[in-house]
Amino acid sequence: MSEHKYIKRIVLLLLAFLFVNCNNQVNKGAAVSNGQNIANNLKTKGKRLFAEAKYDSLITEAKKALILVTAIKDKASMAYANDVLGIAFSSKRQLDSAVYYLKKGEKLAIEIKHNGYMVAIQTRIAELYYDSGKPDSVTVYKDKMTSEADTIKNIPLKMQLTQKLADIYGTTNQPEKALKLYFPLLEYYRGKKDSLYTGIQLCNIAGMYAQVSDFNKAIDYSLKGIAYLNDRQYTKTISYNDLGSFYIDVKKYDEAINAFKKCIALAKSFNNISYMEDTYVSIASPLIELKQFKQGAAYLDKAQEYYAGNKYETGFMYVLIMRGKMARNQGNYQKAIVYFEKSLEIAKRTAHFDSELYVSGLLADVFGKAGLYQRAYQYEVKYNIVRDSLEKTNTKKNITDLEIKYQSNEKEQKIALLNQASKLKDIELTDEKRKWWFLLAFVGFLLVIAFLLYRSYEQKRISHKLLEEKNEALNLLNGKLNEANSSKTKLFSILSHDLRAPVNSLFQFLNIQKNHAGKLTEIQRQKHNERIINSAENLMESMEDLLIWSKSQMDSFSLKLNRITALELISLTSTMYQDFAEERKLIVEINCAPDINLTTDVNFLKIVLRNILSNAIKFTPAGGHIKISAEHHEEWVYFSIADNGPGLSHEQIENIFEWNSIRSDSSGLGLKLAKEFIDRLKGSIAVESELNEGTTFIVLVPAQPNGQIVITQN
Repeated sequence: MSEHKYIKRIVLLLLAFLFVNCNNQVNKGAAVSNGQNIANNLKTKGKRLFAEAKYDSLITEAKKALILVTAIKDKASMAYANDVLGIAFSSKRQLDSAVYYLKKGEKLAIEIKHNGYMVAIQTRIAELYYDSGKPDSVTVYKDKMTSEADTIKNIPLKMQLTQKLADIYGTTNQPEKALKLYFPLLEYYRGKKDSLYTGIQLCNIAGMYAQVSDFNKAIDYSLKGIAYLNDRQYTKTISYNDLGSFYIDVKKYDEAINAFKKCIALAKSFNNISYMEDTYVSIASPLIELKQFKQGAAYLDKAQEYYAGNKYETGFMYVLIMRGKMARNQGNYQKAIVYFEKSLEIAKRTAHFDSELYVSGLLADVFGKAGLYQRAYQYEVKYNIVRDSLEKTNTKKNITDLEIKYQSNEKEQKIALLNQASKLKDIELTDEKRKWWFLLAFVGFLLVIAFLLYRSYEQKRISHKLLEEKNEALNLLNGKLNEANSSKTKLFSILSHDLRAPVNSLFQFLNIQKNHAGKLTEIQRQKHNERIINSAENLMESMEDLLIWSKSQMDSFSLKLNRITALELISLTSTMYQDFAEERKLIVEINCAPDINLTTDVNFLKIVLRNILSNAIKFTPAGGHIKISAEHHEEWVYFSIADNGPGLSHEQIENIFEWNSIRSDSSGLGLKLAKEFIDRLKGSIAVESELNEGTTFIVLVPAQPNGQIVITQN
């Protein structure tokens, strides 16, 4: 009997151990599942925002997701969020930020051995390095991906890596090497009946034929590729741009203009401003050849304005080339030389070797037409037409042989790919069976655990009643503790919010006095000392405001009422942020009659107006305008603070006074406090705003409080 009891205890202990271990695995799985849900949510939102070209919103969503998945340490989802941030910043042509996030994603993908993310991110980094004129860095990633392609066994991933290697060869003027990869890729995606990637390969092959000056074949492959792309607007946009360039090379200028116009229409349809501006440069080329100079110049003006605003040097180089061609065709050779030499300088600086060679040829031509034969000869030697022609002839022969070889081996490649696909399917079926067996064993184990838990529940049901009574008492105590904790949290939030501006100003002024005191004149020093005193006074006022708020949380707190004019109250508030407004070059206009009087708690109302004015200055762009006004209507005084900043959405207005909308990088805290204080004053606060139309805050307070009042003189 005792032995039986001993064995029973051992079994129970073993089952308990298995239950705890399983529970830990389930918790870990739940965390991973939560991270995947966040990543999937970002993927859904990201596709929509990218299609709508809302890159700033995409960056905001990706950063939110990154914070959440970092908190649960889901490295796969962290890698994905960094990848999305890299794509968003590269779309805005902020290449340094894009490379920073992509490299973080690459490091995480390598750490968790996620080949899919690793390949996708590495190819994007290589493309960014090429766009920013860093050929050495492109070579480093090309070598990385070549090594990875030899070791990766996953065929779809291997094809993806091969695709990007071919793209790198294509963009670095190695068409023969690129085609050796593009043709097998074309056959693979045809076998998979993937119309998108089949069309992409055909368009890529067209680009390689254009590099060896076989433009008729380039047009033929490009038209075939576009037919496969169907509703893939972004990819069709790129393909139409390339097709227009091929038509220019065979002097079919009307067809080129038609292709470019289709490209512009597609770019507009999904709001891809950057690609639309690039096409403005492309369409200028056939217009110049048709001597439609005015229309061509209009397109170039639009593109140049965009590139200057975004500091996109490569795009500006292409604009200069087109302006040079326009001047040359108009017979103004000296002006053409200036444009071409500027574009050549950019091509050298950004390591765009193909553009450097092309512009050298243009300079040789225009110097010859200008009668400057020695300079023309120098550029002619550099361009080296004979050597280039020989290289293209040899490359054409090799590419033709490659195409014939590809066609003759087409059936064999199909059979090999089908065999590989069959093997992969067998492996997938085996893995699926293993998963089912594991799932059945896991379900059986859970049933055993459920039975044991049920028995335990029945035995302890009576004792749980006693625990519930104790829990009720604890819940009451916890409620009081949470309330105290909430007050403490509010107080620390106020310290970080309301003291930041005056402390920062005081620090800057003292730092200037410490490091640059000898450079200041007597008048400047005197003015600087006044600013230090003002900042210290502002800091003291903020400290007093905090004390007032903390007192307001006490049950015994009562308002301190004083009579004051609305103009004096506005002046006190605006003076505190005068330096901040001047630093941001903002105009602050005060519109208030001097005879508007009210009786109120001055400190409370001053805190309200100060928080609203602080937000207006913070979010109004440099050179903007802020208007502060006050009016007296019947028993109420209306204060209005209006700016011409970016405005607020309907959703932002609905949540602006809620605690759960507060973030460390926003002004939500100050506005929540303003709402609390206005409620204490028996007043109200409202917001009127539209996106891109500015924001107006309206504060309504009673001119005289209801009931018996005692006015305290300052």
